[in-house]
This record gives sequence, structure tokens and C-alpha cells, in this order.
Amino acid sequence: MPYDLLTALERQAGNHLWQSTLFAAAIGVLALALRANHARVRYWLWMAASLKFLIPFSFLTAVGSRLGAWFAPAASEPLLSFVVDEIARPFAPLQRAIPAVAAAPARSAAFPHAAVLALWGLGCAAVLLHLWRRWRRVRAIVRASAAWQAGREAAAEALPICLVSSSAALEPGVFGIFRPVLYLPEGIANRLSDAELDAILVHELCHVRRRDNLTAAMHTIVEVIFWFHPLVWWLGARLIAERERACDEEVLRRGIEPRVYAEGILQVCALCVTSPLACVAGVTGSSLKKRIEEIMTHRIVTRLSLGRQLLLAGAALLATIGPVLMGVMTGPRLRAQSQAAEFGRPSGPKFEVASIKPAAGPEVHAGTKIDAARVDIGYWSITQLILRAYGIPAYQLSAPRGLGNLRFDIAAKLPEGSTPDQLPQMLQWLLAERFSLVVHGETRSLPALALLVAKDGPKMRPAAPDPDAPAQPAPGRLEKAGRTLDGLWSPDPREFGVTAFSATAGNLHVEFTRLPMDALAQILADNMQMPVLDATGLEGRYQVTLDLPLPGAPVAAMALEPPGPSVQSELKRLGLRLEPRNAPLAVLVVDHAERVPTEN
Repeated sequence: MPYDLLTALERQAGNHLWQSTLFAAAIGVLALALRANHARVRYWLWMAASLKFLIPFSFLTAVGSRLGAWFAPAASEPLLSFVVDEIARPFAPLQRAIPAVAAAPARSAAFPHAAVLALWGLGCAAVLLHLWRRWRRVRAIVRASAAWQAGREAAAEALPICLVSSSAALEPGVFGIFRPVLYLPEGIANRLSDAELDAILVHELCHVRRRDNLTAAMHTIVEVIFWFHPLVWWLGARLIAERERACDEEVLRRGIEPRVYAEGILQVCALCVTSPLACVAGVTGSSLKKRIEEIMTHRIVTRLSLGRQLLLAGAALLATIGPVLMGVMTGPRLRAQSQAAEFGRPSGPKFEVASIKPAAGPEVHAGTKIDAARVDIGYWSITQLILRAYGIPAYQLSAPRGLGNLRFDIAAKLPEGSTPDQLPQMLQWLLAERFSLVVHGETRSLPALALLVAKDGPKMRPAAPDPDAPAQPAPGRLEKAGRTLDGLWSPDPREFGVTAFSATAGNLHVEFTRLPMDALAQILADNMQMPVLDATGLEGRYQVTLDLPLPGAPVAAMALEPPGPSVQSELKRLGLRLEPRNAPLAVLVVDHAERVPTEN
């Protein structure tokens, strides 16, 4: 199995275990608050904690993300959105782990992960084999049993379940999920009075109505998969304890005398041994001493008050609907940077032919020019090609030093039927085939900056009433800087109404007529070479004038004092500010890249 896939599984499993453990702790607090209420309420709380191990929050957020995609408009540019709020950190799977683009790392690097996976598989097999052997033993006893004969056939026929009996030392219990059978050991009718036997039968029928064998089987699946987690086995004990208490409460509610019921349980214990499988709902499960004390004292159980009912409903909605709503709200924004979150194998069209030569210099041609079926890329480094191919900003690329110093001029022919929008896919093929690029993706916690509104509020003028009016064309070259607008920032500035700009001494002056805040955050990120997250909450577009260093100029990002105009001072003029934060972001890691391209 590929190294990066094993790493992805390990990361996903760690996140899921953390979420499930935290969820079980929250359930424990609720169960403690409801200790005076019916045991069936606590049983279903613990059952929810068990099922959480089978349903990752990331699955619910993915469902919400898909729902959000149906109702949200498609994003026009891969702009970084503010989706890494601290409360979302447990849901890191929202940014999925990334498969390798080419060859995997060395086999030795993958060995520890493969060993862990093999150990987990062996543990699952051992637990499953142990449970299967015990289940087979009980099934053999039940199948060899005959119809119950104790002189009370009329009473047995009135029961909505088949009664069987044998000489095996097995306690009374319900076996089976869809066609349950009630097993009674031979001689039990002689050891119990009619009232005691009736109490035992009521207890077992309660298990049938509650379908306790089905829920026990579901938790058994959890135990097989998560056998290494002590909390899973503790949850199993809590489920058995609460289900027996729930049946005890039902027996007493039907008017059966506590003393008669307790004596019946003790007589069964003297006659039989403990049920050998948890999915057999017996009568002597859980802590027998504590159960007898509760039965004899006939503890008063209070009904759920309206407030506690609302508390449970709110907790259920928060646990199920909450992740789905998070996916609905963040899904469209995550898709806006889908190239940054999903690095897959090259797909789509390739260049028919491509010529790669050392760059002649920025004064000859810098940037990208697409004319009919021809693409000319001038003075681009391997780093710039990777960023354009995968649609990510520079801070989400981890590459060896020196790739940004080697620059090339590329002349390529587009295949028939392709469009300029497919240029990134063609560049991915070009990098893989001509530069032997090998990359993989991983999620890292990166220092970031959050773009916030200052205390005095925003000082920008809203855009003109007609936001769809075409932008005035900006010149195609920054003369003194030797750059073009194409490739200057991740968002294309010309889509936001650039009406004027100038470049002097490494600084850039740009005037926008309709700039959204998420685009401003991305522009700042490209300039400072680190993530900037839009946390302003400002909707719509604004007239913005920016004086910033040219992208690539040396910037002390965390000090917020780059050469030339201060970024913080510039934002203060706009009524905005930057605040340091940490953000889990997908990072494209370059494992290998040739500095000299192969021949076509």
C-alpha cells in the first residue's frame, strides 16, 4: 500500500478516535446528569457513543458539503476562505489526505505504517475469532434444544416467542436477532415458583421488545474494529448494565413483587452459569449485587422533565445536524480551493508538443500568453509551474531550495478540442513527464494571519451599484518590474476592476473598483508568502486602493513590517487588521524534481 495512503489512514484514524473519545466523554456527562431517570434513556445515550465509532464526523460534514454544492454557486477562482476556525480543528478530514502524484517514497519509510496496519488486522481477527467461537457454542446448544416441556405448555403457547430447553448449564436468555428464541434450562420450573418464573419470562420478553440482541451485535462490530481502545470495552460494560436495569424497571413497573423477582434471579444464578456471549440477552448480567439492591429498594425513577427532554434533543441535533451544517457552510468555500486540497494523478489533456528552453530573460517575455492553439510561457521557474499546475499559493508548497532559481521559456501546442482552462492539467503532465516531478500531499499546521475588521469598522467604499460591469482593461505589463498581471496573484486582479496601477522600487500601487474580502486576503497571502484567512465577515465588494510590496519581495510576515509600505499600516487605512493564528492546511510536498528537463 502506498506510503502516503498509509499516512492518510493513520491521520484519519487518529482524528476519528479523538472525536469519538470526546463524544463519549460528553455522553458520560449527560448520563451522569440523568442518573435519576429511566435506565433506558442512559442505555440509548451509551449506544449513541458506541455508534459514533462507526460514523465519523467527517462523513457527516462530507454529506453537508455535497448538499452545499447543490445550492451554492460555483466558485470562479481558487480563493482561500476562512474555514479553519479553532472549533473546526477536530474535523481535519474536511481537508482530505492527498494521494501521491507519482512514485511513492522508499519502501522502508512505509514499513512502520504497514506494521501498525498489520497489527490492527491481527487484533481484529483475534477478537472476531474469539467471539465467533463463543457464539457457535451457544448456537449449538440452542439448536440441540427441544421445545420446553414443563407442564406449562399453555402458558408457553401464549408467549410471542419460541421456548426451547436442554440440560446445558446455560442461563435463561434470548438467542437470535431476527427470529429470536427464548432458551430455558431444564429443571428451572422445579426451582422457581410460578410468580418467580413469570418475572423471569417478563424480563426476557422485555429484551425481545427492545431488540437488545441487535444493538449488542452492533456494539460487537465496534469492539472488533476498535479492539485496542479501552473505552470501547468500558462502553460494552455500561450497555449491559443499563439494559439489565431497564428490564428490571419494566418488570417492577408491571407490578411484580420486588422480593419475588430478586429471589427468581438468585435461583437462576444458583442453577446456571453466566451467559457466554454478550449478544445473548440473559437475566443475570451486569453487577448482580447492585441490581438486587436496586430491585429490593425499588428505587423511585423520575420521568424526564421538559428541560431535560430539550437538553437531549439539543445534544442529538448538535451531534448529527451540526457536522452536516458545517459541511453545508464550508463545502463551497473548500471547493473554491479544491486544487489546494486535492492533488490527484495527472488527468485530462496533454500538450501535443512542448519546447522547453532556458529562459532568455524577463525583458524578452515574462508571463503567459495564449494565442489560438499556442501557449507561450516566459521566464517561469519550476516552482511557478508547480503553483500554476496545482492552483495553490506559494505557502502551500514545500519544495527543495533552488527550484525557484531555474527559469524556462516554454512554447507548447494545445491539443485539438481543449480549452485554456485546461492549462493546469497540461502543466501537471508536463512536469511529471519532462521534469520527473514526484509529489505527495499532507496536512500541516501552518502559521497564518486572520484578516479582521478593526475596532473603528471598515473604511472602504462599497463597489458601484452595477458589480457586473466589465472592468476597464489594465495594461498587460508592469514595465519597471518586468512582470505581467498574469500570474501576479492567485486571484486574477483584472476580474476585480483594476483601473490603475504602477510599480516603483519593488512596491506596487493598484486601484480596485470591486474587490471582495476573500480576494484581498489571498492577495495579501501571495504578497507575504503565508496564509491569510478572511475572517472579516464582510459581504459584497469594495473600492480598494493598495500599496504593497511586489510578490516575492523579502517580507517579515509575522513582524508585519515588510520593506517599503507597512502592510499593517496599509490595512489600518482600510479599517482592517491582521491577527496571528494557526491553520491546518493541505501542503503539496515535492519529493523529487529534475532541474534539467528531458527531451521531447
